[in-house]
Amino acid sequence: MKIPGYAKYLIILSAIILTAYLLIVAKSVLSPVFTALILALLLRPVSSWLERVRIPRGISSVLSMVFVVLVLAGLSYFFSAQVRSIARDINTIEARFNTAIDQSSDWMEGTLGIAPQEQINYIKDSITTLLQGSTTFLTRTLSATAGFFTAFFLCIISLFFFLYYRKFFVAFLYRLFSPPKHEVVGATVIKIEQVVRSYILGLFTVILIVGILNTVGLMVLGIEHAVFFGALAAVLTIIPYVGVFIGSLLPILFALATKDSLWYPVGVALLFWAVQFLEGNFITPNVVGSRVSINPFAAILALFFGGMIWGAIGMILSIPVLAIIKVICEAIESLQPLGFLLGNPPDEYTLDSRKRRFQRIQKIRIRRKSAREKEMARQKA
Repeated sequence: MKIPGYAKYLIILSAIILTAYLLIVAKSVLSPVFTALILALLLRPVSSWLERVRIPRGISSVLSMVFVVLVLAGLSYFFSAQVRSIARDINTIEARFNTAIDQSSDWMEGTLGIAPQEQINYIKDSITTLLQGSTTFLTRTLSATAGFFTAFFLCIISLFFFLYYRKFFVAFLYRLFSPPKHEVVGATVIKIEQVVRSYILGLFTVILIVGILNTVGLMVLGIEHAVFFGALAAVLTIIPYVGVFIGSLLPILFALATKDSLWYPVGVALLFWAVQFLEGNFITPNVVGSRVSINPFAAILALFFGGMIWGAIGMILSIPVLAIIKVICEAIESLQPLGFLLGNPPDEYTLDSRKRRFQRIQKIRIRRKSAREKEMARQKA
């Protein structure tokens, strides 16, 4: 049965809208489950190695799960210790803040003609309004905290079962397709695991390199608590394109509050810009490699759509999920054009005419040289 073009368009559009709606409605369940799936693909070799040394699968899955919890606990302890260290300087920051308020008050009185008493009344009204809304804010905070622990528990449980039942889930995928397609299914599963693992391990390496660069740069500038600010900005690189910008705001504001000269926050901003330039053009392309070849435009769109659907966790998962979609599209013949669109454009579509001509000349020279070598080898024989 042939379906008209407009009917196909309506069916595809309805499927996309329904899928997005389900993703939004089931966010509290699907986001931790997808996170657990990504972690399971990363930890599968660890669990398999533990099983090869005669550790039962249940215990190896639990140990892999405990490893994730310990890493998260270590990060939480590190950042909480750094925050406590910053809290010791709160008196200095408060004094500078009060000085800034006094200067602002004098400026407003001298320039805008607003009397100090009017300024005080405005501040009191603002505080009263803030306190009136504090109950709602506290309720939302408690709800978000409860939701976080619920999602974390579901993620850990899902991670255990993804590792424990991994062969069972793979067998389910094989049963979805006819036997002639099993070879393609197996190759696709292996490629998805390799792509996700390459991205996650490469991302950890990038975070380590960026953290060192940030920390050293902040130390050179004389910014206190450079380790905390450098590590925080590096961890936030898990949110592509946006994380570094968010991570740079806090040290810039801290430099503005603790230093006498405006050159310090300007220097911090230039430092993070330089690190971002190095990360985007040299570090990530060489560390992550060509296995996760995602079109930057597609990555930016996925980042925004992930944020719209699942918030911060959607932005974090957007790139690995897009990489999985790209691998699936490349394995299905009808979707291969979409997989081509999601990948990095080949050189012939991005290089100018002179570079393309140079590449063609180089290829011709290589072919001629290879032909001469074969001819010489034939004559000697």
